[in-house]
Amino acid sequence: MSQSTAQIFDEQTLDREIQFIREIMIDMLQQVDKQVCDFFLSLYGKLQASTDTTHDDKNFQAIREELHTISLAGKTLEIIKAFSLYNILINIVEERFNIDATQSLERIAGAYDSLLLEGFDRQDLDKILESICFYPVFTAHPTESRRRTFLEAHSEITQDLRKIFELGDKKAKEHIQYRLHLLWQTNLVRTQKIEVLFELDNLLFIVENSILPSSQKVLEYIEAMLEHPLKHSPIRLGSWIGGDRDGNPFVTNDLMTEVMKIQHKLIVNFYIKKLERLVRELSISEDYTKTSPRLDKSLQKELPILDEKIAQICSGEPFRAKLYIMIKKLQNRLVYVNAPSTISHTYATPQEIIADVDMLIESLDEVSGKYLRQFRRFVLLGGFHLMQLDFREHKDVFAQAISEILCLLGVCDNDFMSYKEDRKIEILNTALAMPKLELGTISEQLSESTQNVIDIFLRIVWGKKYINEGILKTFILSMTTDASDLLCVLWFAKQTGLWKPSKSYKESHKTEVDSSDESKLRARIAITPLFETINDLCRAGNIMRTLVQNPHYSHYLHDIGMRQEIMVGYSDSSKDGGIFTSNYSLYVAIEELKALESSLGVEFVLFHGRGGSVSRGGGTLESALLASPPRSVLGFLKTTEQGEVISSKYLNRSSAEFFLASTMAGLLKKTSYDAFCANNTKIPPTPNMLTQGNIKCSISPHHKQIMEQLSAISHKAYRKLVYETDGFIEYFKSATPISFIQQLNLGSRPSKRRDTTRVEDLRAIPWVFAWTQNRSIIPAWYGLGSALSAVDLSALQECYAESEFFAATISNISQAFLKVDLCIAKQYNDFVQDGVIQDRIWAQITDEYEKTLRLLVAIREEENLLDSEPTLQKSILLRNDSVMTLNLLQIELMKKYFATPYEAKRTRLMEQIHSTIIGIAQGLRNTG
Repeated sequence: MSQSTAQIFDEQTLDREIQFIREIMIDMLQQVDKQVCDFFLSLYGKLQASTDTTHDDKNFQAIREELHTISLAGKTLEIIKAFSLYNILINIVEERFNIDATQSLERIAGAYDSLLLEGFDRQDLDKILESICFYPVFTAHPTESRRRTFLEAHSEITQDLRKIFELGDKKAKEHIQYRLHLLWQTNLVRTQKIEVLFELDNLLFIVENSILPSSQKVLEYIEAMLEHPLKHSPIRLGSWIGGDRDGNPFVTNDLMTEVMKIQHKLIVNFYIKKLERLVRELSISEDYTKTSPRLDKSLQKELPILDEKIAQICSGEPFRAKLYIMIKKLQNRLVYVNAPSTISHTYATPQEIIADVDMLIESLDEVSGKYLRQFRRFVLLGGFHLMQLDFREHKDVFAQAISEILCLLGVCDNDFMSYKEDRKIEILNTALAMPKLELGTISEQLSESTQNVIDIFLRIVWGKKYINEGILKTFILSMTTDASDLLCVLWFAKQTGLWKPSKSYKESHKTEVDSSDESKLRARIAITPLFETINDLCRAGNIMRTLVQNPHYSHYLHDIGMRQEIMVGYSDSSKDGGIFTSNYSLYVAIEELKALESSLGVEFVLFHGRGGSVSRGGGTLESALLASPPRSVLGFLKTTEQGEVISSKYLNRSSAEFFLASTMAGLLKKTSYDAFCANNTKIPPTPNMLTQGNIKCSISPHHKQIMEQLSAISHKAYRKLVYETDGFIEYFKSATPISFIQQLNLGSRPSKRRDTTRVEDLRAIPWVFAWTQNRSIIPAWYGLGSALSAVDLSALQECYAESEFFAATISNISQAFLKVDLCIAKQYNDFVQDGVIQDRIWAQITDEYEKTLRLLVAIREEENLLDSEPTLQKSILLRNDSVMTLNLLQIELMKKYFATPYEAKRTRLMEQIHSTIIGIAQGLRNTG
């Protein structure tokens, strides 16, 4: 959910649209099932009579009685669907009012102009604007609870509402009714486990229909500002679908290869369709336009590629002829990927297409070349790979494989993994110093799992050869704890040609980094540690120092341009240490890593593993940018986009355009401050910079002391509840619908890394999802109240006013906190059988809640939480009544499920419970 401070929000118009969708919902229900419609209206009447957020059993009793009547009538599933569809419709209206579609792109120019007023030079800003890069990486994390059918309907209804309220198209109402009728007859819940390729299909639908067109518009706007074509795209698209196999047995080497081919085929066919349209349009005769000598020479050379009949048709129409040649060469690329031998007359790289497009454009006037320039921007965006895959796997997979291989070679024993770190590095240095090994010569002597690891690297080599060098670059090691974890991967990269050590390298570093194209192919993967726990974040700097001092890894860094990508995890750090400690530990780790750069001679490129919920790094990306440590961005922002966040930001072109433009504006500002203000290297800070630049982004020594104290106390309070309270896991399993969530067909991967009952082994997403469903949402706030209580209020208010980091953290937590409803959570609390455990943990939760609420309101100087942001406040509370109904339904259904003695009824109840999970997720949004 976007929460820009520049929202255009007319409450009267919002109320009018809410009333409209309520009426259209009631009309539909009356047509399909009048009894359900009556129940829906009756429930709403009782909800309106109980709007106070401090509910108790008396408030709930009338609603429970109504739900009981609905159950006796056999209409429970229908009511769940009715409220779920209603939540979806409200989401659509809300999204329309959280963006100003008419001013989206102007946000970039607005940021540019404000920087000019602050004293920046235009030529400096132009350089930054041309060099910045936003790199969203779309993942298959299972928090998107809707099926593709519902995603498509969401997109179409959004357009229908625009037609009705902005264009006066009354026929669009009929189309909304049509889609609602179809959705009414569609299952909310997937009946089968979702496969990885289904996840890819969902993403590709959004990419092709929204992300590509919206990104192209942003590129067009930036080109207009710069007044010349871009040489590279400031938006780069990435994906984990097909490459993320950490704990997902369904992501195999074969599947990774298939995903590469699917993406390649989609983007090449996308180009072919665009060119086919241009063929029909660019009917320009050589009698009216003089073509360049370059184009004439190209046509003379390549015209024989075309079928004789097509060549005759194009006679005298040079632009059509060249476009047909381009189409043929793209068609040959599709053949090349699967062909056993070389295919002639094809494009080897996307740059060759761009060169052909530029050749055509130079022979055309400004107007005639409009859509060729658009096509050029699409090629800049998509290349031949569409989205760059990231590979991710647990670090132990590579340690186990190399242990077996080095034992076979006689370099060590097969207990390599039990060695101390110094001994591991010593062994790996010996192995890396050995000549390159032909792995095929020993493959038959290896276990199947180790052969599979070798094949990972060989498939990446294949993808780079047959798809594009850019198909996969980042190679992420989950749960990185030591320098040896990365050296293991480096050894495999060396043996498979993904790292070809340069001969010019000298350990003295006297040899300059070679920036030629040949050198870029020396190190073809970016070995990337993922630091996830609080302890690992604290040790990140020491691990990187060890690697830079290692002769082999230092050589690798030289060959990759002295750029080391590092992924920082928001999800597991929050599960490990609580929300505030996670945020602060990430800030400190990033700050320390950036401080190390000059002494180590390495640039650390950060990859932010954010989720949708606040407890997993969610929140407004623009404010997170400005709140990040000084010099931590410098023109490059890579971050994950996960689950339902993908559809909420990118499903519709208007919202995608707004979000992309907002992010580019924030990136322009942050990079400008980092490049010129942090060290006062360019211009002295103006009064505006004191509040907007890095002077505010930096945490002052005094404020840092307060943050350290807050972090330590909140960490202790969080760990005491989650890891040190006897019976907490039993409480979690009973007081949340986690057992039902784990059986829901949301994503392709398991909900646990290992089959244990430990919190450490539960994935962060179901952890957050479960607490969100029962409305206590403790991962988003627990521990903060105890910490804030220990610090003087005036000091906290000063931090909030002067520290961008603290303000953004408190703001994000406040947004999540407003969705907490302990009166609903208490109803789930009753599922805990052990009364002692129930009372003890519930008392801790309620005590911490009261402290947190009191101090959040006091720090923000509000009477009620988010009073200072009424638009956002209303947006969050908009679906409160309908979500409460679904919560109460879920609770009653869970009671019946546990009390039911036979399987057939339990199966029906399970379906209904799963439907409530979907409905609640739609109402609360950002749930995982």
